Amino acid sequence: MNTVANRPAPAASNPLAVPPDAPERDLVVAARAGDRGAFKILAERHYKRVYRMLLAMTRSEDAAADLTQETFFKALQALPQFNLSSAFYTWLYRIATNAALDRIRRARTAGAHEEYDDHLDHDAIDASVLGPTTTSAEPSRLVATREELRHVHEALDSLKPEYRQIVVLREIEDLSYEEIAAVLDLKIGTVMSRLFAARMKLREILETRYGMKG
Repeated sequence: MNTVANRPAPAASNPLAVPPDAPERDLVVAARAGDRGAFKILAERHYKRVYRMLLAMTRSEDAAADLTQETFFKALQALPQFNLSSAFYTWLYRIATNAALDRIRRARTAGAHEEYDDHLDHDAIDASVLGPTTTSAEPSRLVATREELRHVHEALDSLKPEYRQIVVLREIEDLSYEEIAAVLDLKIGTVMSRLFAARMKLREILETRYGMKG
């Protein structure tokens, strides 16, 4: 009896498989080679960050969710063209912010009001600005802070899309000038001048509309 011939064949190994805790570059390389599991890990790592940024851009949970899905779909399709010398998350941010800008511009061109969620839980956005709230804070101060933040978000809505985009990336996502330059494909000097102009316009809106002094 040929016992060797009767042995079950060993399971074929997947040469593209990478562990979930693999370095990001390894995951990107594997995903570019066709490993959907590697791309799923990348998506899971960055989903919340991309969604949060899009929520700040659109102030609509539905729009943010749709655009997040669109971002990862586009990223998967464009992955073969991704430059491995670039940071994956800044590349994702570029795709995401471009998708958000397209949506905002289409809505404005059509003369439609952007659909903001009046019942939106702003903690999803505000946590990145304020940090954790403490239970010892006075309730009146917390209410005032949230009201001020609502005014800030409403003022952001009034900015032209390019200004809103750069303020969100800097003030909410806390990206460096270098990272913003990579996301927007701009020179650092252009990033600094655009951010300055956006901040001045935002301050003007807050002062004239809400009496807030910055």
